[in-house]
Amino acid sequence: MKTDSLFYRLMQAEPTLAFELAGLTVLEPEGYAFISQEIKQTAFRVDGIAEPPADRPEAPRGYVEVQFQPDEHFYARFFSEILLHLRQYPSSHPWQAVVIYPSAAVERLSPATVPFLTLPNLSRVYLDQLPLLDSANPKLWLIALIVTDTSKITPIVRKVHAHWESQPTDGIDWLELLETVLVYKLPTFTREEIQKMLNFNDISLKQTRFYQDVFGEGREEGREEGREEGRVAGEAAMLLRLLERKFHTLPESARQRVATADAETLLAWGERVLDANSLDEVWGH
Repeated sequence: MKTDSLFYRLMQAEPTLAFELAGLTVLEPEGYAFISQEIKQTAFRVDGIAEPPADRPEAPRGYVEVQFQPDEHFYARFFSEILLHLRQYPSSHPWQAVVIYPSAAVERLSPATVPFLTLPNLSRVYLDQLPLLDSANPKLWLIALIVTDTSKITPIVRKVHAHWESQPTDGIDWLELLETVLVYKLPTFTREEIQKMLNFNDISLKQTRFYQDVFGEGREEGREEGREEGRVAGEAAMLLRLLERKFHTLPESARQRVATADAETLLAWGERVLDANSLDEVWGH
């Protein structure tokens, strides 16, 4: 599951969410944007920046990293990116770095990076130590869903779904966010299997465009056929729906490329879609 992509999608919906996870207060969160920004003439890219409005110089700029894999060199890379970004995009805003781990066990430290940990500008978040489900912010319930074992997700799903039913017009497409998480957390499940597990009715699932476009007929076609041709056809249909949602109109060359690819290649391309900024990145160029 592309965990970081799911987190960044939540943060695009609420740009100061990482500050909340870190226990930091932003007095006026309105006006923030959550962006990704290229650092020129280097191999670095800052994946998540909570950028404050320009007319509030006291508001902090947030550098956010979701780190679910052990990385011995993480802090050296992260602070290199931050310092390069501060040089190339100077700002009068103070800055705050937030690193989000599933647990402290994933974090990797070394004598060279320990001094960074004393910086007041760094907040390290361990999700397994936070009472996410007790929060008043329903987006934190979705984070709990992302990190919870599959066998324990049913009550969380129902809690989020109940919030959507009680506040369907609060500005967030909760059902789509919920089912986006489920698509990636339960990739081998059909619509009917998810409905049975969560006791959802058919209408609520079909209301979600993402579920219809990405997880619907394409994958079910492959599963029902039970043959290699059916599997390839299902993966191809699902990939085309993903590409159309991400890049809108596709050139005929892209459709031809998908139509002639084998199942393994289609799966590899599908893994790249959420993080890719262009079709070339999906193809691996």
